Amino acid sequence: MSITAIVASMYCPKCKQTFEPGSRRFCPTDGARLVSESPTRREGGIFANLIPKMEGISDLEETLRDTPRPAALRSQPDVQESKPVEDEDEIFFELDDEPVKIMSESSFALAAKRAQEAPKPEPRKVNPYEISDGGVNLADADRNVFTGDFDDTRPESFVGQTVKGRYLVTEFLGGDESGLSFLGDDRLVAERKVLVRILLDDASDEITEGILAEERISLSHLSHPNIARLIDSGEFTNGTEFLVSEFVDVLSVREIIDIHGRFDDVRSARVISQAADALNHAHQAGILHRDVRPENLIINSDNDTEHLMLVNFGSSSGEPNAVNAPYRAPEVLDGYVATSASDIFSLATVAYEMLTGRRPFTGNSEREIAKHQSEGLITRVTDVRPDLPATLDDVLAKAFAFDAADRYTKARDFGEAFSHALLDRPEPVQHVHAKPAGTPVTAPTAETHTEKITPAVATAAKTESPTASLNDEPMWTRRSPEPPQVENSRSSWLLFAGLVALLALLPIAWYFVVNNQPSDPTTQVEGISVPDGPNQSSSAANTEMPPLPRNLSQPPNTNFFQTTKQSLKGDLLLNFVGFSMYYPKDWALTGPQPGAASNSRGKFVDISRQTDDGRMKEQMLVSYYPSKGTFIGDAEKFPQLVKETNDTLKKILPGYQMVSQGEIKFNGEWRAYEVKFQGSGMSADGQKLVVWGRRLFVPAARPGTRNGFEITMLATSLADEVKGVDDVGVKGELAPILFSFEPSQNF
Repeated sequence: MSITAIVASMYCPKCKQTFEPGSRRFCPTDGARLVSESPTRREGGIFANLIPKMEGISDLEETLRDTPRPAALRSQPDVQESKPVEDEDEIFFELDDEPVKIMSESSFALAAKRAQEAPKPEPRKVNPYEISDGGVNLADADRNVFTGDFDDTRPESFVGQTVKGRYLVTEFLGGDESGLSFLGDDRLVAERKVLVRILLDDASDEITEGILAEERISLSHLSHPNIARLIDSGEFTNGTEFLVSEFVDVLSVREIIDIHGRFDDVRSARVISQAADALNHAHQAGILHRDVRPENLIINSDNDTEHLMLVNFGSSSGEPNAVNAPYRAPEVLDGYVATSASDIFSLATVAYEMLTGRRPFTGNSEREIAKHQSEGLITRVTDVRPDLPATLDDVLAKAFAFDAADRYTKARDFGEAFSHALLDRPEPVQHVHAKPAGTPVTAPTAETHTEKITPAVATAAKTESPTASLNDEPMWTRRSPEPPQVENSRSSWLLFAGLVALLALLPIAWYFVVNNQPSDPTTQVEGISVPDGPNQSSSAANTEMPPLPRNLSQPPNTNFFQTTKQSLKGDLLLNFVGFSMYYPKDWALTGPQPGAASNSRGKFVDISRQTDDGRMKEQMLVSYYPSKGTFIGDAEKFPQLVKETNDTLKKILPGYQMVSQGEIKFNGEWRAYEVKFQGSGMSADGQKLVVWGRRLFVPAARPGTRNGFEITMLATSLADEVKGVDDVGVKGELAPILFSFEPSQNF
């Protein structure tokens, strides 16, 4: 009996409303997730339109209808030709409520006896190293599942495993809400690195699941220079899917924004143009990205020209969450399925953030973000960057249209419009200079060359004089020329005498200016200069700005470190602060360590250098502290932070004593409050060991930011070039590390 193809309708399990299949994923009335009303798979599964149908399906169906029997007996020709005995009881089973008759008990017993008497094949030895681990290739007709399961609670245990007998997992790179990423080696292609992506963002309904599966098949055949190529794919026995794609070890747009704050206009145009071209190519192949955001745009700058690649195609079902919601289109936040217009909206959001360092639409929930989207873009790009052309506002306004039908039809159209607005700017307005008084005015004739007036100037002229034509001279040029002034000897002598008197008074005026300057109305609060008076907030805290980001090149033999929210948890995720730095390759690095107790603060990074026998030489730890965003705002907090530092270090550092405290500046103009300390004790071998340290509390220099940077540097008497507390972070290997420390410009 054949299985008919039925497209299931979607309905809400709460209010029982019914919706067209594939139209949306959530109920607009109560927000419940829609489910299939009567899910029935069509013949051939979700790949029926892409994978050729297996031959012999109809013959097998007829055989099952007439004489279904155990698979082990189907190869016996004498059993297939046997006929049931009519006078014995028949054996039946039901398939979809339809009774089907099979062989009788006596025939079944005879077939079993002959099967036992048949000669047994010789056992064959198998080399276990020649057995493939299995796996699923979505382009194959037969789905062979992976022989093992992936434990998402212990992703580190996956390192060292071989996927599909080909890809050796070598390193855990981290993860986000949609999946986990691993670095691997391709055993079939020498020196090729691959990215193994474990998909955790499962589709919530059968329709979306089928669409994603078919898109991944098409993606395996897609070739575009700006799209990371999908090499392989598969599925574990527990249903967890994975993708294998090419790996490029470069920075993402998100990491570049965190380092430099924003992109310049020329670079933004180049990146967005390439991304739009990649999206357009994928859309023409029927493939959506569904998760366009800065993390999924990577930039390769090895060559003379930057090369962008769009990664993680096929990794997300498009379901919004707290991380990706600011980049989702309004219809996706409202529960509808994503379209190509949704990808264009997301790319425009990335473009806005690249130029301004901020997101166009924000909120504490998906509903709040959608509300702001419906109200339109409040802060235009030119409001943040007055140097950019006004035409760019129109381009982004069209891409941000609340109704998907009002946006650009193709992603390439948006990329070209965005690029032209930034690169093909109109010539600057030429101002018409006034003619000096007394210059005769001649009426323009056909032979007289007149300067072209720009539309902006013409509009202004029309506003001032509605009846004037474009060639009319302004009224002030038609005044009678001023009569020439006749100078005489008396006026010349008076002018000369006045100049002499003025020069004589200059020294006296300078004396009074210098000696009558108002005193600096500041008060010292624990070593911090805090302005007095009612204007304290406006003169200090409100004008405090972060230093400009530095463009540092990576020193040789160093590693790059940057904080990201991926793989963070506990207090570190709630109090995230972004920063980057370089550290020597021979230093040991310990990753994020959340606070062990509710009153303790975790560490984003812990790097250290030890001697060959394992004794500490230098160490640097970076954490956070509760802040008001500015140095002046944190003035009242610093004494308490110093007390906490002393109380903590006294418990863990023998002979602890604080040396000094006060305001400093480092790495240019970053203001910090510093605590210097030292201690001493005996090592395990009886040798005296002195420890010097500095702790810096660095506000983000942005009013309202609730966390600052806490940097702790330690050096022992075993460290090279460090002879005292004043050398910590100034000499030795900690000095270049501290110099490379760069707070994020994106808060």
